[in-house]
Amino acid sequence: MPLPLTDVAADLRALRAAHQETERTGPPGGPRVGIMASYTADAVVPYLATALGEAYGRPDFHVAPYNQIVQECLDPDSGSARAGLDVVVVAQRLEELEDGAWTAGLTAVADTAREAAARWGATLVAVLPGLPAADPQGVAGDCRADGRTAEAAAAREAMRAALAGRPDVHLVDLEAVLRSLGATRAHHPALYQFAKVPYREEVFHHLGARVAHVLRLRTGDTCHAAALDLHGLADAEDVDGFGGVLRWLSTAGVPSYALGGRDAVPVWRDLVASDPTVPARLSDWFFDDRGRDAQVRGLAADAGLAARDVALLERREDRLVVTVRPAHGGQAETVDLGADAAAWPARLAVAGVFDLLPVPGAPRPVAAAPGGPVAGDAVPEAAGGLSLAAFVAGLRVETDFRAARPGDLAKINEMLVASKEFTLGVPIPPVTVDDLAAGGDRVLLLGSVRDRLGDLGPSVVLALAGRGPDCVVEAFVISCPAMGKGVEVQAMREIAAHAQAMGAGRIVVGHRDTGRNHAAIDFLGSPTAGGTAQTPDGALLDLLVRAETPDTEAVTTS
Repeated sequence: MPLPLTDVAADLRALRAAHQETERTGPPGGPRVGIMASYTADAVVPYLATALGEAYGRPDFHVAPYNQIVQECLDPDSGSARAGLDVVVVAQRLEELEDGAWTAGLTAVADTAREAAARWGATLVAVLPGLPAADPQGVAGDCRADGRTAEAAAAREAMRAALAGRPDVHLVDLEAVLRSLGATRAHHPALYQFAKVPYREEVFHHLGARVAHVLRLRTGDTCHAAALDLHGLADAEDVDGFGGVLRWLSTAGVPSYALGGRDAVPVWRDLVASDPTVPARLSDWFFDDRGRDAQVRGLAADAGLAARDVALLERREDRLVVTVRPAHGGQAETVDLGADAAAWPARLAVAGVFDLLPVPGAPRPVAAAPGGPVAGDAVPEAAGGLSLAAFVAGLRVETDFRAARPGDLAKINEMLVASKEFTLGVPIPPVTVDDLAAGGDRVLLLGSVRDRLGDLGPSVVLALAGRGPDCVVEAFVISCPAMGKGVEVQAMREIAAHAQAMGAGRIVVGHRDTGRNHAAIDFLGSPTAGGTAQTPDGALLDLLVRAETPDTEAVTTS
Protein backbone atom coordinates (compact mmCIF):
# COMPACT_ATOMS: atom_id res chain seq x y z
CA MET A 1 0.00 0.00 0.00
CA PRO A 2 2.68 2.64 0.76
CA LEU A 3 3.97 4.59 -2.20
CA PRO A 4 7.72 4.40 -3.00
CA LEU A 5 9.79 7.28 -1.70
CA THR A 6 11.81 8.90 -4.46
CA ASP A 7 15.16 9.05 -2.71
CA VAL A 8 15.09 5.35 -1.88
CA ALA A 9 16.83 3.64 -4.80
CA ALA A 10 14.56 0.91 -6.13
CA ASP A 11 15.99 -2.14 -7.81
CA LEU A 12 13.89 -1.83 -10.94
CA ARG A 13 15.45 -4.91 -12.49
CA ALA A 14 14.38 -6.95 -9.46
CA LEU A 15 10.83 -5.58 -9.72
CA ARG A 16 10.64 -6.56 -13.38
CA ALA A 17 11.97 -10.02 -12.56
CA ALA A 18 9.37 -10.37 -9.81
CA HIS A 19 6.68 -9.46 -12.34
CA GLN A 20 7.90 -12.14 -14.73
CA GLU A 21 7.82 -14.69 -11.93
CA THR A 22 4.29 -13.62 -10.96
CA GLU A 23 3.22 -13.98 -14.58
CA ARG A 24 4.32 -17.63 -14.40
CA THR A 25 3.21 -18.59 -10.90
CA GLY A 26 0.94 -15.88 -9.51
CA PRO A 27 -2.66 -16.63 -8.58
CA PRO A 28 -5.08 -15.91 -11.43
CA GLY A 29 -8.26 -13.90 -11.16
CA GLY A 30 -6.81 -10.42 -10.89
CA PRO A 31 -8.29 -7.37 -12.61
CA ARG A 32 -8.20 -6.94 -16.38
CA VAL A 33 -6.36 -3.65 -16.88
CA GLY A 34 -6.24 -1.65 -20.10
CA ILE A 35 -3.47 0.86 -20.81
CA MET A 36 -4.15 3.57 -23.40
CA ALA A 37 -1.54 6.28 -23.85
CA SER A 38 -0.44 8.78 -26.46
CA TYR A 39 3.09 7.39 -26.05
CA THR A 40 4.58 3.91 -25.65
CA ALA A 41 3.59 2.98 -22.10
CA ASP A 42 4.30 -0.76 -21.96
CA ALA A 43 7.02 -0.09 -19.38
CA VAL A 44 4.43 0.71 -16.70
CA VAL A 45 2.98 -2.83 -16.74
CA PRO A 46 5.49 -4.68 -14.49
CA TYR A 47 5.48 -1.90 -11.90
CA LEU A 48 1.70 -1.58 -11.82
CA ALA A 49 1.35 -5.37 -11.59
CA THR A 50 3.80 -5.77 -8.69
CA ALA A 51 2.36 -2.75 -6.86
CA LEU A 52 -1.12 -4.25 -6.91
CA GLY A 53 0.28 -7.18 -4.97
CA GLU A 54 -0.52 -10.85 -4.72
CA ALA A 55 -3.69 -10.27 -2.70
CA TYR A 56 -5.50 -9.02 -5.80
CA GLY A 57 -4.58 -11.94 -8.05
CA ARG A 58 -2.45 -11.78 -11.15
CA PRO A 59 -3.55 -8.78 -13.26
CA ASP A 60 -4.15 -9.28 -16.96
CA PHE A 61 -3.11 -6.38 -19.19
CA HIS A 62 -4.22 -5.10 -22.57
CA VAL A 63 -1.93 -2.37 -23.93
CA ALA A 64 -3.46 -0.45 -26.83
CA PRO A 65 -1.32 0.91 -29.69
CA TYR A 66 0.17 4.25 -28.72
CA ASN A 67 -1.53 7.51 -29.71
CA GLN A 68 -4.82 5.69 -30.34
CA ILE A 69 -6.80 6.73 -27.25
CA VAL A 70 -9.81 8.32 -28.95
CA GLN A 71 -10.00 5.67 -31.67
CA GLU A 72 -9.85 2.86 -29.10
CA CYS A 73 -12.62 4.52 -27.08
CA LEU A 74 -14.95 5.27 -30.00
CA ASP A 75 -14.55 2.12 -32.07
CA PRO A 76 -16.91 -0.58 -30.70
CA ASP A 77 -14.68 -3.24 -32.26
CA SER A 78 -11.36 -1.93 -30.94
CA GLY A 79 -9.10 -4.20 -28.93
CA SER A 80 -9.83 -2.24 -25.75
CA ALA A 81 -13.60 -2.35 -26.30
CA ARG A 82 -13.51 -6.13 -26.68
CA ALA A 83 -11.04 -6.86 -23.88
CA GLY A 84 -13.56 -7.03 -21.02
CA LEU A 85 -11.62 -4.46 -18.99
CA ASP A 86 -12.15 -3.86 -15.28
CA VAL A 87 -9.83 -0.85 -15.20
CA VAL A 88 -8.86 1.62 -17.94
CA VAL A 89 -5.71 3.72 -17.46
CA VAL A 90 -5.55 6.67 -19.87
CA ALA A 91 -2.47 8.88 -20.26
CA GLN A 92 -2.32 11.74 -22.77
CA ARG A 93 0.75 13.98 -23.09
CA LEU A 94 0.08 17.63 -23.83
CA GLU A 95 2.93 17.78 -26.35
CA GLU A 96 1.07 15.31 -28.59
CA LEU A 97 -1.99 17.54 -28.83
CA GLU A 98 -2.52 20.43 -31.20
CA ASP A 99 -0.53 23.51 -30.18
CA GLY A 100 -2.77 26.28 -28.92
CA ALA A 101 -5.64 23.87 -28.22
CA TRP A 102 -4.37 21.85 -25.28
CA THR A 103 -7.39 22.48 -23.07
CA ALA A 104 -9.91 21.49 -25.72
CA GLY A 105 -7.84 18.48 -26.80
CA LEU A 106 -7.21 17.18 -23.29
CA THR A 107 -10.81 17.56 -22.11
CA ALA A 108 -12.00 15.84 -25.30
CA VAL A 109 -9.74 12.87 -24.54
CA ALA A 110 -10.91 12.84 -20.91
CA ASP A 111 -14.61 12.95 -21.81
CA THR A 112 -14.23 10.30 -24.50
CA ALA A 113 -12.36 8.00 -22.10
CA ARG A 114 -14.93 8.55 -19.33
CA GLU A 115 -17.82 7.71 -21.64
CA ALA A 116 -16.02 4.62 -22.98
CA ALA A 117 -15.19 3.33 -19.49
CA ALA A 118 -18.85 3.77 -18.49
CA ARG A 119 -19.98 1.78 -21.55
CA TRP A 120 -17.50 -0.98 -20.75
CA GLY A 121 -18.41 -1.07 -17.06
CA ALA A 122 -14.80 -0.27 -16.12
CA THR A 123 -13.14 2.02 -13.61
CA LEU A 124 -11.26 4.89 -15.24
CA VAL A 125 -7.90 6.03 -13.90
CA ALA A 126 -6.95 9.17 -15.82
CA VAL A 127 -3.38 10.46 -15.66
CA LEU A 128 -3.08 14.22 -15.35
CA PRO A 129 -0.24 15.01 -17.78
CA GLY A 130 3.03 16.49 -16.65
CA LEU A 131 4.03 19.99 -17.58
CA PRO A 132 6.21 20.23 -20.72
CA ALA A 133 9.88 19.65 -20.05
CA ALA A 134 10.91 23.08 -21.33
CA ASP A 135 9.22 26.30 -22.37
CA PRO A 136 10.67 27.51 -25.69
CA GLN A 137 10.08 31.08 -24.52
CA GLY A 138 12.39 30.54 -21.57
CA VAL A 139 12.08 32.91 -18.63
CA ALA A 140 9.92 35.21 -20.73
CA GLY A 141 7.25 32.52 -20.71
CA ASP A 142 6.94 32.97 -16.94
CA CYS A 143 5.57 36.44 -17.59
CA ARG A 144 2.88 35.44 -20.07
CA ALA A 145 -0.68 34.63 -19.11
CA ASP A 146 -1.04 32.84 -22.46
CA GLY A 147 2.36 31.14 -22.46
CA ARG A 148 3.04 27.45 -22.80
CA THR A 149 3.28 26.77 -19.07
CA ALA A 150 0.10 28.74 -18.37
CA GLU A 151 -1.74 26.86 -21.11
CA ALA A 152 -0.53 23.54 -19.73
CA ALA A 153 -1.70 24.42 -16.22
CA ALA A 154 -5.12 25.50 -17.55
CA ALA A 155 -5.50 22.28 -19.55
CA ARG A 156 -4.62 20.13 -16.54
CA GLU A 157 -7.14 21.90 -14.32
CA ALA A 158 -9.84 21.68 -17.00
CA MET A 159 -9.27 17.92 -17.12
CA ARG A 160 -9.39 17.68 -13.33
CA ALA A 161 -12.66 19.66 -13.24
CA ALA A 162 -14.17 17.41 -15.92
CA LEU A 163 -13.38 14.17 -14.09
CA ALA A 164 -13.00 14.83 -10.36
CA GLY A 165 -15.78 13.57 -8.15
CA ARG A 166 -17.39 11.28 -10.70
CA PRO A 167 -18.24 7.69 -9.72
CA ASP A 168 -15.71 5.09 -10.88
CA VAL A 169 -13.32 7.81 -12.09
CA HIS A 170 -10.01 8.57 -10.42
CA LEU A 171 -7.03 10.80 -11.18
CA VAL A 172 -3.30 10.39 -10.65
CA ASP A 173 -0.90 13.23 -11.30
CA LEU A 174 2.14 12.49 -13.44
CA GLU A 175 3.51 15.95 -12.66
CA ALA A 176 3.92 14.90 -9.02
CA VAL A 177 6.24 12.12 -10.19
CA LEU A 178 8.19 14.33 -12.61
CA ARG A 179 8.57 17.04 -9.97
CA SER A 180 9.82 14.65 -7.30
CA LEU A 181 12.38 13.06 -9.63
CA GLY A 182 13.47 16.20 -11.45
CA ALA A 183 13.21 16.89 -15.18
CA THR A 184 16.69 15.62 -16.06
CA ARG A 185 16.15 12.39 -14.17
CA ALA A 186 12.61 11.88 -15.52
CA HIS A 187 12.58 12.73 -19.24
CA HIS A 188 14.29 10.69 -21.97
CA PRO A 189 14.25 12.74 -25.22
CA ALA A 190 16.41 10.31 -27.20
CA LEU A 191 14.25 7.30 -26.35
CA TYR A 192 11.14 9.26 -27.26
CA GLN A 193 12.59 10.15 -30.63
CA PHE A 194 13.30 6.53 -31.53
CA ALA A 195 10.66 4.57 -29.59
CA LYS A 196 8.06 7.13 -28.44
CA VAL A 197 8.96 6.45 -24.80
CA PRO A 198 9.21 9.92 -23.22
CA TYR A 199 10.20 8.92 -19.68
CA ARG A 200 12.82 6.87 -17.92
CA GLU A 201 12.04 3.61 -16.12
CA GLU A 202 11.88 5.28 -12.72
CA VAL A 203 8.95 7.43 -13.88
CA PHE A 204 6.98 4.35 -14.92
CA HIS A 205 7.84 2.73 -11.58
CA HIS A 206 6.36 5.62 -9.60
CA LEU A 207 3.43 6.11 -11.98
CA GLY A 208 2.53 2.43 -11.69
CA ALA A 209 2.70 2.72 -7.90
CA ARG A 210 0.33 5.72 -7.92
CA VAL A 211 -2.20 3.97 -10.15
CA ALA A 212 -2.06 0.85 -7.98
CA HIS A 213 -2.40 3.00 -4.86
CA VAL A 214 -5.64 4.54 -6.13
CA LEU A 215 -7.03 1.11 -7.06
CA ARG A 216 -6.15 -0.27 -3.64
CA LEU A 217 -7.76 2.70 -1.93
CA ARG A 218 -10.98 1.81 -3.78
CA THR A 219 -11.07 -1.49 -1.91
CA GLY A 220 -10.45 0.07 1.50
CA ASP A 221 -6.72 -0.65 1.54
CA THR A 222 -5.73 2.32 3.70
CA CYS A 223 -5.06 3.04 7.36
CA HIS A 224 -7.50 4.98 9.52
CA ALA A 225 -5.42 5.37 12.70
CA ALA A 226 -1.79 5.59 13.80
CA ALA A 227 -0.09 3.93 16.76
CA LEU A 228 3.20 5.44 17.95
CA ASP A 229 5.22 2.61 19.50
CA LEU A 230 7.38 3.64 22.46
CA HIS A 231 8.32 0.09 23.48
CA GLY A 232 12.04 -0.32 24.07
CA LEU A 233 12.94 3.38 23.80
CA ALA A 234 15.30 4.66 26.46
CA ASP A 235 15.71 8.43 26.45
CA ALA A 236 14.74 11.80 25.02
CA GLU A 237 16.85 11.34 21.88
CA ASP A 238 14.71 8.35 20.92
CA VAL A 239 11.57 10.50 20.69
CA ASP A 240 13.19 13.39 18.86
CA GLY A 241 10.94 14.24 15.91
CA PHE A 242 7.85 12.43 17.21
CA GLY A 243 6.18 15.75 18.02
CA GLY A 244 6.36 16.84 14.38
CA VAL A 245 4.88 13.53 13.23
CA LEU A 246 1.99 13.84 15.67
CA ARG A 247 1.32 17.43 14.55
CA TRP A 248 1.08 16.22 10.94
CA LEU A 249 -1.23 13.36 11.91
CA SER A 250 -3.45 15.75 13.86
CA THR A 251 -3.63 18.19 10.95
CA ALA A 252 -4.48 15.31 8.60
CA GLY A 253 -7.30 14.22 10.93
CA VAL A 254 -5.78 10.82 11.67
CA PRO A 255 -6.67 9.43 15.15
CA SER A 256 -3.37 8.71 16.88
CA TYR A 257 -2.33 6.69 19.92
CA ALA A 258 0.86 6.20 21.96
CA LEU A 259 1.72 2.67 23.09
CA GLY A 260 4.31 1.31 25.48
CA GLY A 261 5.11 -0.83 28.47
CA ARG A 262 5.46 0.58 31.96
CA ASP A 263 9.16 1.06 31.29
CA ALA A 264 8.26 3.50 28.49
CA VAL A 265 6.69 6.03 30.87
CA PRO A 266 9.96 8.02 31.30
CA VAL A 267 10.27 8.30 27.52
CA TRP A 268 6.62 9.43 27.37
CA ARG A 269 7.44 12.14 29.90
CA ASP A 270 10.43 13.21 27.79
CA LEU A 271 8.16 13.44 24.75
CA VAL A 272 5.60 15.59 26.56
CA ALA A 273 8.37 17.78 28.00
CA SER A 274 9.75 18.37 24.49
CA ASP A 275 6.28 19.14 23.09
CA PRO A 276 3.55 19.83 25.68
CA THR A 277 0.86 19.75 22.95
CA VAL A 278 1.40 16.01 22.39
CA PRO A 279 -1.39 14.75 24.73
CA ALA A 280 -3.92 17.03 23.06
CA ARG A 281 -3.01 15.58 19.67
CA LEU A 282 -3.56 11.98 20.77
CA SER A 283 -6.88 10.15 20.93
CA ASP A 284 -5.54 7.99 23.77
CA TRP A 285 -2.40 6.35 25.12
CA PHE A 286 -1.70 2.96 26.72
CA PHE A 287 1.19 2.12 29.03
CA ASP A 288 0.56 -1.29 30.59
CA ASP A 289 1.80 -4.86 30.69
CA ARG A 290 0.00 -6.00 27.55
CA GLY A 291 2.05 -6.79 24.49
CA ARG A 292 2.09 -4.39 21.57
CA ASP A 293 -0.25 -6.48 19.41
CA ALA A 294 -2.81 -6.68 22.23
CA GLN A 295 -2.62 -2.91 22.68
CA VAL A 296 -3.18 -2.35 18.96
CA ARG A 297 -6.21 -4.67 18.98
CA GLY A 298 -7.57 -2.87 22.02
CA LEU A 299 -7.27 0.64 20.62
CA ALA A 300 -8.70 -0.56 17.28
CA ALA A 301 -11.72 -2.07 19.04
CA ASP A 302 -12.27 1.16 21.00
CA ALA A 303 -12.20 3.13 17.72
CA GLY A 304 -14.49 0.70 15.89
CA LEU A 305 -11.66 -0.42 13.57
CA ALA A 306 -9.92 -3.65 12.67
CA ALA A 307 -6.32 -4.08 13.77
CA ARG A 308 -5.22 -3.93 10.10
CA ASP A 309 -6.65 -0.38 9.93
CA VAL A 310 -3.93 0.83 12.32
CA ALA A 311 -0.49 1.81 11.04
CA LEU A 312 2.35 1.19 13.49
CA LEU A 313 5.11 3.83 13.71
CA GLU A 314 8.24 2.64 15.48
CA ARG A 315 11.81 3.79 15.97
CA ARG A 316 14.39 1.33 14.65
CA GLU A 317 17.80 2.60 15.66
CA ASP A 318 17.86 6.12 14.21
CA ARG A 319 15.08 5.60 11.64
CA LEU A 320 11.30 5.83 11.78
CA VAL A 321 9.52 2.90 10.11
CA VAL A 322 5.80 2.59 9.37
CA THR A 323 4.26 -0.89 9.17
CA VAL A 324 0.86 -1.55 7.59
CA ARG A 325 -1.10 -4.71 6.84
CA PRO A 326 -3.00 -4.93 3.53
CA ALA A 327 -6.78 -5.07 3.93
CA HIS A 328 -6.91 -8.16 1.70
CA GLY A 329 -4.29 -10.19 3.51
CA GLY A 330 -0.71 -10.88 2.60
CA GLN A 331 2.49 -9.87 4.29
CA ALA A 332 2.89 -6.63 6.18
CA GLU A 333 4.40 -3.79 4.19
CA THR A 334 6.81 -1.20 5.53
CA VAL A 335 7.95 2.24 4.55
CA ASP A 336 11.21 3.62 5.91
CA LEU A 337 10.94 7.35 6.62
CA GLY A 338 14.70 7.62 7.07
CA ALA A 339 16.90 9.13 9.77
CA ASP A 340 16.12 12.83 9.22
CA ALA A 341 13.49 13.53 11.87
CA ALA A 342 12.63 16.92 10.36
CA ALA A 343 11.67 15.17 7.11
CA TRP A 344 9.45 12.52 8.70
CA PRO A 345 6.11 14.42 8.33
CA ALA A 346 6.74 15.21 4.65
CA ARG A 347 7.85 11.68 3.89
CA LEU A 348 4.84 10.26 5.73
CA ALA A 349 2.58 12.43 3.57
CA VAL A 350 4.29 11.26 0.36
CA ALA A 351 4.00 7.60 1.40
CA GLY A 352 0.18 7.90 1.29
CA VAL A 353 -0.39 5.53 4.21
CA PHE A 354 -3.48 7.45 5.37
CA ASP A 355 -4.84 8.55 1.99
CA LEU A 356 -8.63 8.53 1.50
CA LEU A 357 -10.51 8.88 -1.77
CA PRO A 358 -13.12 11.64 -2.05
CA VAL A 359 -16.79 10.72 -1.89
CA PRO A 360 -18.19 10.50 -5.46
CA GLY A 361 -20.96 12.86 -6.41
CA ALA A 362 -19.86 15.83 -4.29
CA PRO A 363 -20.39 19.26 -5.92
CA ARG A 364 -17.65 20.10 -8.39
CA PRO A 365 -17.05 23.87 -8.45
CA VAL A 366 -15.25 25.35 -11.42
CA ALA A 367 -13.34 28.56 -11.88
CA ALA A 368 -15.03 31.44 -13.63
CA ALA A 369 -14.17 31.93 -17.30
CA PRO A 370 -15.11 34.73 -19.68
CA GLY A 371 -18.62 34.01 -20.87
CA GLY A 372 -18.62 30.71 -18.94
CA PRO A 373 -19.97 29.39 -15.65
CA VAL A 374 -19.01 30.99 -12.37
CA ALA A 375 -17.49 29.10 -9.46
CA GLY A 376 -20.06 26.87 -7.81
CA ASP A 377 -22.15 26.31 -10.93
CA ALA A 378 -22.76 22.74 -11.92
CA VAL A 379 -20.33 21.53 -14.54
CA PRO A 380 -22.29 20.72 -17.71
CA GLU A 381 -22.13 17.22 -19.07
CA ALA A 382 -19.85 16.72 -22.04
CA ALA A 383 -21.57 16.74 -25.37
CA GLY A 384 -21.90 13.08 -26.32
CA GLY A 385 -22.41 11.46 -29.65
CA LEU A 386 -18.94 11.94 -31.13
CA SER A 387 -18.48 9.13 -33.62
CA LEU A 388 -15.26 7.59 -34.86
CA ALA A 389 -16.09 8.77 -38.39
CA ALA A 390 -16.61 12.34 -37.20
CA PHE A 391 -13.36 12.25 -35.24
CA VAL A 392 -11.39 10.96 -38.23
CA ALA A 393 -13.00 13.48 -40.57
CA GLY A 394 -12.05 16.29 -38.21
CA LEU A 395 -8.40 15.28 -38.38
CA ARG A 396 -8.28 16.12 -42.13
CA VAL A 397 -5.82 13.31 -42.86
CA GLU A 398 -3.81 13.38 -46.10
CA THR A 399 -1.57 10.56 -47.33
CA ASP A 400 0.94 10.71 -50.20
CA PHE A 401 2.51 7.55 -51.63
CA ARG A 402 5.67 7.28 -53.74
CA ALA A 403 8.15 4.64 -54.79
CA ALA A 404 10.79 4.02 -52.13
CA ARG A 405 14.30 5.37 -52.70
CA PRO A 406 17.70 4.20 -51.41
CA GLY A 407 17.70 6.98 -48.83
CA ASP A 408 14.47 5.58 -47.37
CA LEU A 409 15.90 2.17 -46.49
CA ALA A 410 16.83 2.95 -42.88
CA LYS A 411 13.37 4.34 -42.13
CA ILE A 412 11.60 1.50 -43.94
CA ASN A 413 13.50 -1.22 -42.10
CA GLU A 414 12.94 0.55 -38.80
CA MET A 415 9.19 0.58 -39.48
CA LEU A 416 9.15 -3.07 -40.57
CA VAL A 417 10.59 -4.06 -37.20
CA ALA A 418 8.72 -1.58 -34.97
CA SER A 419 5.24 -2.06 -36.44
CA LYS A 420 5.21 -5.78 -37.31
CA GLU A 421 3.42 -6.74 -34.10
CA PHE A 422 0.61 -4.28 -34.84
CA THR A 423 0.03 -5.04 -38.54
CA LEU A 424 0.37 -8.32 -40.47
CA GLY A 425 2.73 -10.00 -38.01
CA VAL A 426 4.52 -11.87 -40.82
CA PRO A 427 8.35 -11.86 -40.56
CA ILE A 428 9.93 -9.68 -43.24
CA PRO A 429 13.69 -9.62 -43.91
CA PRO A 430 15.39 -6.22 -44.19
CA VAL A 431 14.89 -4.41 -47.48
CA THR A 432 18.06 -3.85 -49.52
CA VAL A 433 19.07 -1.68 -52.47
CA ASP A 434 18.71 -4.74 -54.70
CA ASP A 435 15.05 -4.97 -53.71
CA LEU A 436 14.51 -1.39 -54.85
CA ALA A 437 16.14 -2.15 -58.20
CA ALA A 438 14.13 -5.33 -58.78
CA GLY A 439 11.39 -3.55 -60.75
CA GLY A 440 8.97 -5.59 -62.82
CA ASP A 441 6.15 -6.96 -60.73
CA ARG A 442 7.66 -5.85 -57.43
CA VAL A 443 6.62 -2.57 -55.82
CA LEU A 444 7.86 -0.94 -52.61
CA LEU A 445 5.94 2.17 -51.56
CA LEU A 446 6.46 4.68 -48.80
CA GLY A 447 3.51 6.77 -47.61
CA SER A 448 3.76 10.08 -45.73
CA VAL A 449 0.86 11.20 -43.54
CA ARG A 450 -0.17 14.58 -42.18
CA ASP A 451 -3.25 15.85 -40.38
CA ARG A 452 -4.35 19.03 -38.66
CA LEU A 453 -2.21 18.15 -35.63
CA GLY A 454 0.99 18.08 -37.66
CA ASP A 455 3.14 16.18 -40.11
CA LEU A 456 3.55 12.52 -39.11
CA GLY A 457 6.18 11.96 -41.81
CA PRO A 458 6.82 8.52 -43.36
CA SER A 459 4.14 6.33 -41.79
CA VAL A 460 3.20 3.61 -44.29
CA VAL A 461 5.24 0.87 -45.99
CA LEU A 462 3.62 -1.28 -48.69
CA ALA A 463 5.50 -4.13 -50.39
CA LEU A 464 3.70 -5.81 -53.30
CA ALA A 465 4.65 -8.70 -55.61
CA GLY A 466 2.92 -9.92 -58.72
CA ARG A 467 2.58 -13.72 -58.76
CA GLY A 468 0.60 -14.92 -61.74
CA PRO A 469 -2.96 -13.61 -61.43
CA ASP A 470 -2.38 -12.43 -57.85
CA CYS A 471 -0.92 -9.32 -56.28
CA VAL A 472 0.57 -10.52 -52.98
CA VAL A 473 0.86 -7.98 -50.16
CA GLU A 474 4.14 -8.78 -48.47
CA ALA A 475 4.19 -5.75 -46.16
CA PHE A 476 1.26 -3.65 -44.98
CA VAL A 477 2.87 -1.50 -42.28
CA ILE A 478 1.24 1.56 -40.74
CA SER A 479 2.86 3.36 -37.82
CA CYS A 480 0.81 3.62 -34.63
CA PRO A 481 0.24 7.42 -34.83
CA ALA A 482 -1.34 6.96 -38.28
CA MET A 483 -3.49 3.95 -37.41
CA GLY A 484 -7.20 4.43 -36.92
CA LYS A 485 -7.28 7.66 -38.97
CA GLY A 486 -8.52 6.26 -42.26
CA VAL A 487 -4.98 5.73 -43.55
CA GLU A 488 -5.73 2.00 -43.83
CA VAL A 489 -8.45 2.70 -46.41
CA GLN A 490 -6.16 4.96 -48.46
CA ALA A 491 -3.40 2.35 -48.31
CA MET A 492 -5.74 -0.37 -49.54
CA ARG A 493 -6.81 1.81 -52.48
CA GLU A 494 -3.16 2.38 -53.33
CA ILE A 495 -2.59 -1.39 -53.28
CA ALA A 496 -5.62 -1.92 -55.54
CA ALA A 497 -4.34 0.65 -58.05
CA HIS A 498 -0.94 -1.08 -58.33
CA ALA A 499 -2.56 -4.50 -58.51
CA GLN A 500 -4.69 -3.24 -61.39
CA ALA A 501 -1.57 -1.91 -63.13
CA MET A 502 0.06 -5.34 -62.76
CA GLY A 503 -2.93 -6.94 -64.43
CA ALA A 504 -3.74 -8.90 -61.28
CA GLY A 505 -7.31 -10.00 -60.68
CA ARG A 506 -6.92 -10.66 -56.97
CA ILE A 507 -5.11 -9.21 -53.95
CA VAL A 508 -3.76 -11.72 -51.42
CA VAL A 509 -2.85 -10.70 -47.86
CA GLY A 510 -1.38 -13.12 -45.33
CA HIS A 511 -1.20 -12.41 -41.60
CA ARG A 512 -0.30 -13.97 -38.28
CA ASP A 513 -2.03 -13.23 -34.99
CA THR A 514 0.47 -11.54 -32.66
CA GLY A 515 -2.10 -10.69 -30.00
CA ARG A 516 -1.58 -6.99 -30.72
CA ASN A 517 -2.62 -6.70 -34.38
CA HIS A 518 -6.33 -7.39 -34.13
CA ALA A 519 -7.12 -3.87 -35.37
CA ALA A 520 -5.28 -4.56 -38.65
CA ILE A 521 -6.74 -8.07 -39.03
CA ASP A 522 -10.24 -6.78 -38.28
CA PHE A 523 -9.84 -4.03 -40.88
CA LEU A 524 -8.84 -6.54 -43.54
CA GLY A 525 -11.90 -8.61 -42.70
CA SER A 526 -14.30 -5.68 -42.36
CA PRO A 527 -16.95 -4.64 -44.87
CA THR A 528 -14.65 -1.74 -45.74
CA ALA A 529 -11.98 -4.06 -47.10
CA GLY A 530 -13.19 -7.65 -46.83
CA GLY A 531 -13.97 -9.48 -50.05
CA THR A 532 -13.10 -6.64 -52.42
CA ALA A 533 -10.66 -3.77 -52.72
CA GLN A 534 -11.55 -0.59 -54.58
CA THR A 535 -9.14 1.29 -56.83
CA PRO A 536 -9.15 5.10 -56.91
CA ASP A 537 -11.14 4.99 -60.16
CA GLY A 538 -13.85 2.81 -58.57
CA ALA A 539 -12.86 -0.60 -59.97
CA LEU A 540 -13.18 -3.58 -57.62
CA LEU A 541 -10.66 -6.40 -57.19
CA ASP A 542 -11.13 -9.61 -55.23
CA LEU A 543 -9.39 -9.63 -51.84
CA LEU A 544 -8.23 -12.85 -50.17
CA VAL A 545 -7.19 -12.52 -46.52
CA ARG A 546 -5.62 -15.66 -45.10
CA ALA A 547 -4.01 -16.60 -41.80
CA GLU A 548 -0.38 -17.70 -42.00
CA THR A 549 1.29 -20.06 -39.52
CA PRO A 550 5.00 -20.58 -38.78
CA ASP A 551 4.81 -23.68 -41.00
CA THR A 552 3.35 -21.73 -43.90
CA GLU A 553 5.78 -20.67 -46.61
CA ALA A 554 6.62 -17.10 -45.65
CA VAL A 555 6.04 -14.27 -48.07
CA THR A 556 9.11 -12.06 -48.18
CA THR A 557 10.44 -9.06 -50.00
CA SER A 558 13.46 -10.97 -51.26
